[in-house]
Amino acid sequence: FRHYLKGHSIRAVLVDSKGTLWAGTDVGLYQYDETKDNFDSFNAPVFSAGIEMILNILEDDQHNLWLTTSNGILKISANRDRVQKFNADYGILSLNWNWLNNYKAADGRLFIGGQKGYYMFKPEEINVSSPAPVLNFSQLAIGGKEIVPGDDGILSAPIWNTDKINLAYNQNSFSVDFISINYNSSQAIQYLYQLENFDNGWNNLGTEHKASFFNVPPGRYILRIRAINGEGTITEKTLTIHISPPWWKTWWAYSIYALLAIITGYLIFRYYKNHVLKRERERAQQKELAQAKEIEKAYTELKTTQAQLIQSEKMASLGELTAGIAHEIQNPLNFVNNFSEVNTELIDEMKEELKAGKTADAISLADDIKANNEKIAFHGKRADSIVKGMLQHSRSGSGQKEPTDINNLLDECLRLSFHGMRAKDKSFNAKTDTSFDSSLSTINIVSQEIGRVFLNLFTNSFYSVMQKKKEQDENYSPVVSASTQKEGNTVKIIVRDNGNGIPQKVIDKIFQPFFTTKPTGEGTGLGLSMSYDIITKGHGGELKVETKEEEFAQFTIILPI
Repeated sequence: FRHYLKGHSIRAVLVDSKGTLWAGTDVGLYQYDETKDNFDSFNAPVFSAGIEMILNILEDDQHNLWLTTSNGILKISANRDRVQKFNADYGILSLNWNWLNNYKAADGRLFIGGQKGYYMFKPEEINVSSPAPVLNFSQLAIGGKEIVPGDDGILSAPIWNTDKINLAYNQNSFSVDFISINYNSSQAIQYLYQLENFDNGWNNLGTEHKASFFNVPPGRYILRIRAINGEGTITEKTLTIHISPPWWKTWWAYSIYALLAIITGYLIFRYYKNHVLKRERERAQQKELAQAKEIEKAYTELKTTQAQLIQSEKMASLGELTAGIAHEIQNPLNFVNNFSEVNTELIDEMKEELKAGKTADAISLADDIKANNEKIAFHGKRADSIVKGMLQHSRSGSGQKEPTDINNLLDECLRLSFHGMRAKDKSFNAKTDTSFDSSLSTINIVSQEIGRVFLNLFTNSFYSVMQKKKEQDENYSPVVSASTQKEGNTVKIIVRDNGNGIPQKVIDKIFQPFFTTKPTGEGTGLGLSMSYDIITKGHGGELKVETKEEEFAQFTIILPI
């Protein structure tokens, strides 16, 4: 079971025509809130002036509620926004009700029984207008002393003709009297008051008509007074009260404080400047000398680190070269090893033939051994040629320009880069296209440096197509191409791939030192920067880039012949 209004004496329960459940108790009227599953007090001014015991509840045909209370009969309007009270002023002779003898007849008449008889009436014929009571302020007192117009300028007119008063900070304990007259009923007026920004809610004075306040802090307040007659009609009156702060808390006082603070700060600053600045200057000089030494040391370390990074990039290039060479010479070394093993077997057979006296067969085996030795020598020379030719540009050298077959160097670097990538990832494969201008003769370049440029560009291209291959489906075919073309007194070298390309937002940064688009740990960001310096500063040429994201990247080198 669920308990509601525990501790109250409930004498009347009614469900009205709208389905609202009402409960009359010994301390007032309640209505049921279905959403909250709770009974809420029905708040009306007539109840604020004094809570009454509810004895019975009826609803008339106009949907008004009629409440029999310990102090009279209450009428609550159909929209529940107005409460009227009927007592002895309206001919009600009994306040001692027989609370069970209330009845609504079929024709709409209401019967309310008491110890001195019963009252019968038609609710629609009870139409009483209750004029609002007249309400005025009557007196202002500060510290128990009445204030009259002219005293200290607080009131310039009688308080009932005043809507605003100004008080000093030491006049913050005061009281306000007010009075109201009800011409329609002999029942006493009930009063409520509230000082906005000071009180949390309305204060019920009953029939008292004085509001007193003590130690009200400075600020702006509105005193609101309500007078409620016996029928619940309300009159409200307001008075604005402004309490000034003491002079030491006014805005101009704070301005003086700020000015004094500024002057004090200035004097302290002057003292600091005159007595401490010299020592700080000496400390600053010592700090500057120490910083200069630190800067010089840091600059030296930076130059050393930069040189190490450049050397690291060169070694990385050499690593790519070495991996390619190892893969390139694997085939001739396989031939050498295979023919060596075959010759060993043939020599053993030849010994057996000689022991058996089969000279002709032994001579035939010797011829086979000789042929195999010739093949071993051929593939050995091939491997030697590969090593000499392909490692030539990786040697430190003198850095002097020398005649170089640019087509051959470009082709070697393409193959070395491809085999180097294959050495890292056996599953990798890509198509390589070359188109070399046969009319090109040798040109004067530093082959070691230009070789590093080619290796760097090809390595980047193979890396790009490999990454795209991992992201795309099987329909994607990686392609890296290289071409040369003679144009007047220059040669144009183009390296192109169909990989992911370079994002447009970083295209202007790719030749800057230490900038890289590769993930952390996969690139130093010096390859293209070194290549740009080698082409432009070392050989007086140009290095350009064209790209479209997700489609291609093309680097063009122009060298003077």
